[in-house]
Amino acid sequence: MIIDDKLVFSDKQVITVTAASAKILNFGEVNANLGEGTPLVIRFIVEVAFATGTSLQISLQHGGSDPPSTVLVSLPAILTAALTKGAYIPEIKIPDKHLQYMRLYYTVVGTYDTGSALTAFISLDR
Repeated sequence: MIIDDKLVFSDKQVITVTAASAKILNFGEVNANLGEGTPLVIRFIVEVAFATGTSLQISLQHGGSDPPSTVLVSLPAILTAALTKGAYIPEIKIPDKHLQYMRLYYTVVGTYDTGSALTAFISLDR
């Protein structure tokens, strides 16, 4: 799979505490609104298994300024036991209407070790 670096939120980002994604994407206009067309999704790769902690919740935030802080979409909390290397995490569909800046926000429950890592990026919904 080819991943465009400009569409990556997290590149093997270590997740140990509640935090934002390493990158904030800028869509160039205050009301960027992708509109209808080929849907875009955010895909996730568990690079290193989550061995400790209780759960992880992932939210997509957007805003008209940097850093964005308004939650646009959230996944239900995922139990740590399900976050093994290569595990499937449901995609987040990017809504047609959104503001200029986007980032992911990782909310952890419990104590995580330093080995847990995720990659997250925008891709076509295919």
